[in-house]
Amino acid sequence: MNYTQAQDKLNEDKFSHKCILVKGDSASGKTTLATNKYKHLIKNENIKSSNILCLFMNKYQNITWTKEMVFNTAGEIRKSSYYGFIRRELSLYWPYVVENCTEIKINILKPEFASFDATNYAMKALVEHFRKAKGYFQDITSTSSKIASDLISNINNAALSLVPFDEIGTRLYNSLEVNDFLIKETYNQLDEVTMYYISKLLRNGVVDYGLSFYLYNNYLLHDPRYNSINNIKYLIVDDIDESSPAEQELIFKIINNVDRAYLFYNPKGGLCSYYGANTDYLKSKLTIGHHEIILDDHFCCDDDFINLSRIIDNRSHNLFMEDKINENVPTFIDMTSELRSEMVQKIMLKVEELLNKGLKPRDIAIICPFNDFIISYELLKKAKELNISVMETSKKDRFIDNEYLHPLIVLAVLCNDYKSIFLTNEDYKNFFSFMLRLDVIRGSLLYPFVTESGLQDISLDIEERVGSEAVGKYNELKEWIENYKINLIDHKGSLGEFFRKAFSEVLVRLPKVKEHIEDYISLYESCEGFINTLDKLEFKGKSSEERFIEFIRGQGSGFYSMNEIQEMLLQDNSIVLTSPYTYLTSNLSSKVQIWTDINSNMWAPRNAHELSNSYVLKSNRNSDDMYTEREENNNVYGILMSVVNCLLRKCRGELYIYGSEYSLSGFQQESKIADILIEILSERGETIDKGDK
Repeated sequence: MNYTQAQDKLNEDKFSHKCILVKGDSASGKTTLATNKYKHLIKNENIKSSNILCLFMNKYQNITWTKEMVFNTAGEIRKSSYYGFIRRELSLYWPYVVENCTEIKINILKPEFASFDATNYAMKALVEHFRKAKGYFQDITSTSSKIASDLISNINNAALSLVPFDEIGTRLYNSLEVNDFLIKETYNQLDEVTMYYISKLLRNGVVDYGLSFYLYNNYLLHDPRYNSINNIKYLIVDDIDESSPAEQELIFKIINNVDRAYLFYNPKGGLCSYYGANTDYLKSKLTIGHHEIILDDHFCCDDDFINLSRIIDNRSHNLFMEDKINENVPTFIDMTSELRSEMVQKIMLKVEELLNKGLKPRDIAIICPFNDFIISYELLKKAKELNISVMETSKKDRFIDNEYLHPLIVLAVLCNDYKSIFLTNEDYKNFFSFMLRLDVIRGSLLYPFVTESGLQDISLDIEERVGSEAVGKYNELKEWIENYKINLIDHKGSLGEFFRKAFSEVLVRLPKVKEHIEDYISLYESCEGFINTLDKLEFKGKSSEERFIEFIRGQGSGFYSMNEIQEMLLQDNSIVLTSPYTYLTSNLSSKVQIWTDINSNMWAPRNAHELSNSYVLKSNRNSDDMYTEREENNNVYGILMSVVNCLLRKCRGELYIYGSEYSLSGFQQESKIADILIEILSERGETIDKGDK
C-alpha cells in the first residue's frame, strides 16, 4: 500500500493483534511513519509520553526523532538507542545487578562506564603483557593492537548475540577449516585473556560496551524486582532489522505487556551484522501473532534506480532476465584511472563541475568504503578554494593534531612530574610557535630553554631575535607554570582539572579559541573516563595520567558530539563525506551520490579475521559448525548487495561511480560488483573504458 494508506491504517488502529509490523525497503517512509505515529499517540490519543518507549539505531536517528518531539507535555520522553536504554537502566538499578552478579566485588551506587578508547587501551596492555610474560599468540601475525581489537569485538558480538563468553574460543576454533593442537592452544589463550579482562573489569565495577548488554540480560532483565519496563503501554521500534538478539529479547518481553507495539522493518536490511544485527533470529521471534503493513512507495529516487537495483541483484545471482536498464538512467561509471591519485582528482573535478551547474554542496554525498584521509584532504582543499565546507561523519582527527589541543598536552607535561613522557623538539617548536604567535624558525629557538625543572630565562641574543612581545608572553607562561607547580604541592588535582584550568587561564586568550570549545570538551571527557577506568583496573608502572598522555600522543581522537552532528546536518553549505553504513543508518539522502573505489574489497569487508568472526558468534548458529570460505563469500556478498540496493534507493538525482586499477597501497584490485556495474551500464550502448585490465 502507499504511504497515505499506511498512515491512515496506523492511526485508525483497528488491528486484531497488538503487534504491528510495518515492512518497507530503504527510503519507503518507515521512519516518517514511526515519528508521525508517535505524535498521533500524544496529540490525538492522549497517551502520556512516559508510557511510550521509542527505540532507534544511533545518534543520527536520535536527532531525527528529537526534531519531531516538540510537545506541550511535562511527561518524560522515552527515546534512545538500545545501548542508551541499557546504560540508563544499569545506572538506575545497579544495586540489583551487584546483588545478583557475584563477579562484582565492589559495592558502588553506579557502574563506571568505560570508554571505547580506554577499554581498547586496557585490552592492548593485557595482550602485550601475556605475549611478553607467557609467550601467548606466537603464531598470530597481527599486532597487539589488532589482537586487542579482535578480542573486544568478540566480547561485544557474544554479548549482543547472547552467547556465553566462555564459548568464544571454542566457537572460533570449531569454525576453522583446518584444526590442530597448536591452533587450539591459541584459542585457549584467547579465552584466558578474554576472561581475565572481563573478570578484572567486573571485579572493579567497570562496564564496557559488551559487558553492559551481558549484565542487563543476565542479571537485571529477568529480576522480578525490575519493573522499569512494566509501565510501557506503547512501543515503537525503528529499523528493527538492525537489532541484535539481545535487543530483540527486550523488545519481545516488552511486547508481552504493551497495548500496542509498532515495529518498522526493512526486508533487505540487517546490514549491521558486525554490530549484532540478526534477521534470522528476528524471524524466529515474529512467530507471535502480528499484523503486517507493506509499504510500496519510494521517496528518495525515481523508478530507474529501483530498476537498476533489481537488475544488479539478478546479475549477482547469475540471473539474466529480460529487464533492460533505461538508457537515460543518470548513472555514470569511470574505471579508466590506473593510479588512485588519478581517480581522486577526477572526483574533485566532478564535484567542482556539479557545483558550477548550480547544485548546493549539501546535495552532494561522497561515499567511501573506508575512512579515506586522501579524499578528505583533497576535498577540504577544494572546499577551501570554493568557499564551502565538508561534513565528515567519521571519527574526528587525532587530538594531538589539533593546534588548539596540542598545547594542553605540552603544558600538562611541563607542569607535572611525568617520568615516562618525553616531548620532542618538534613538540616544543610547535608549542612556542603557536602560543607566542611566532613563525616555526623563531619558535624553534626557544627549545633549548626547556629543562627538567621547567622553562628557563631567555638569553639576550634570543630575546632580540624573537622580539619583546613574544618574550613577554613567554615569561607569562613561565610564571603560570611555576605558580601551578607551587600550588601542586598543597593540592594535587586531576588531569581533567588541569585541562580546565589551563584552557580557561592560558588558552582562552588566544584568537578563535571559542571555535574549539567542543574539541576541548571532547578531550576533557575522554580524559576523565579514560583515567577513571584505568585507575579501577589498577595498572602497575606508569600512572593512569601518563598512560592517557601516551594514548593522546598516539592514536587518541575525538568523536562528534550530538550538538556538532546536529549543526552539521543543518548546514546547506557542506558536502557530505561518509561511509556506506553511516549514510544508510543516519537518515541522510542526497541528489547526487559519488561512490569511490568501487573495485576495492572494502566495499565488502571480510567477517573472518585471525581471531574474530561475527557470524560464528551468532546464537542461532551451531557452535560446532565449520565456517567455510563459500559461506564467508555468500555472507559478504549478501551484505554488499543490500548496501547497493539501499544506496540506490536514497539517490534522488545522479550517481557517479569511480574506481582505479591500483589501490591506495599500490596493489592491483578488482571486484565482482565493479564488473557487474560495468556490464549493466554498457548495455545502454555506451563504451565504458575499463583501462588496461
